[in-house]
Amino acid sequence: MAFFGLFNFDKPGPGVNKDEPPKAAPIRYFEIYFRKFTKLCQANLIFFLPVAAAVALMVFLYIGLPHFVLHIGQGDSAVEMDVWTRYVVPLPLILVSPFAAGLTLITRNFAREEHAFVWSDFWDAVRDNWKYFLLNGVVVYAAYVILSFAITFYGNRAAQESLYYVPFWMCVLFSVLFLFAQYYLPIMFVTFDLKFGQAYKNAMIFILAGFGRNLLLTVLFGGLLFLVVAVIPLINLVVFIFALLLLFVVFAWVSYTVNFTVYPVINRYMIQPYEKQQAIARGELPPDKTPEEVAVEKQENAAFYAPPEVVAPDEPSEEDGEVEEDPYVFIRGKLVKKSELSAAEREELGE
Repeated sequence: MAFFGLFNFDKPGPGVNKDEPPKAAPIRYFEIYFRKFTKLCQANLIFFLPVAAAVALMVFLYIGLPHFVLHIGQGDSAVEMDVWTRYVVPLPLILVSPFAAGLTLITRNFAREEHAFVWSDFWDAVRDNWKYFLLNGVVVYAAYVILSFAITFYGNRAAQESLYYVPFWMCVLFSVLFLFAQYYLPIMFVTFDLKFGQAYKNAMIFILAGFGRNLLLTVLFGGLLFLVVAVIPLINLVVFIFALLLLFVVFAWVSYTVNFTVYPVINRYMIQPYEKQQAIARGELPPDKTPEEVAVEKQENAAFYAPPEVVAPDEPSEEDGEVEEDPYVFIRGKLVKKSELSAAEREELGE
C-alpha cells in the first residue's frame, strides 16, 4: 500500500550485515531509529487513527454530559474531585489498547534489527494479540482509578495527620512499580505464548532485574512530559508542533524507546535460556557453555575446528527429561507450542 511512493507500507528496507561487530547501545539506538524513521512514522500514523477516535469520544463525554464532583476531606483542606473528568472521560482509552499490539510488534522488530511489513504486520499483531492487550488495558484503567483516588485521599488526610503519609507513599511506590511492569508486558504479549498471569509474574521479576533501565525510561518520559505541560500553554506555536509530533512521531518513538531499552533484559532472562536449553537437547551446545562462548571458540579455532559427530539418541521418554512433552517453536517472531500450530504454520516451518 503506497501513496505516491511516499508511504509504502510493504516495501522491505535495507538489511544489516550480520558479520558487523555490535556497536554501543546508544549508537545503535540512534542508527536504527533514523534508518527506520519513515517506517516508524507510518506505524505512528496507523496507531493515531484509533487514538483520534478515542479522543473524539472523550471530548463528547466531557462536553456532552453532566459532571459529578466529589468532596474529599473537611474544612480548609477539603479537595473537590471532578470524578467524571478524572475517571469516566478516560474510559475510551481502553479501546486503544489492542492497537498497541501492532505498534509493539513493529518497534520490537526494529529494536532487534529485524524487518517488518508495517501495514500487514501491524494488523496481524492486533488480530493475534488483541485479547491480552484489551485485558491489560482494563487492568491498567482499574489500577489508575484505585491508585489515583487513594493517593488523593491519603495525601489530603496526611495534611491533617502525618500517619497517613505511610499509605500515601506506599501507593506512590506501587504506582511506580506498576508503571515499570508495563514496560515489559506488551513485548512479552507479542513475543511469547504465555498465560496472562504468567506475563504479569515475569513483569514483576523484571521490575528488579531491569531496575536501572526502568528508572531511566521513567525519568526520560517524566521529564519530557513536564516540559510539554509547562511550555505548551505559553507558546501557541508549540501546540501546533506537538500536534504534528503526535501525528507522526510520539507514539512510535515511545514504543521503540521502551522496546529497545527492555528487550536486552527479556532476551537475557527468557530467550537465551530457552535457546540454550534447546541447543543442549539437540546436542549442539555443551551444557557448561553459552552460545556466545561457543561462537568465540569456533572463530578462534576456525582452521582446526571440526564439529563432533552427534549420535542420534534413542526416542526420549518423559522420565528421561531430555525434551519437553510439548516443545515451543519460533514462528513469525513468537514462541508457540508446537501442538497448537495450524496446518499452514506447520507447512511454513517445513513439517
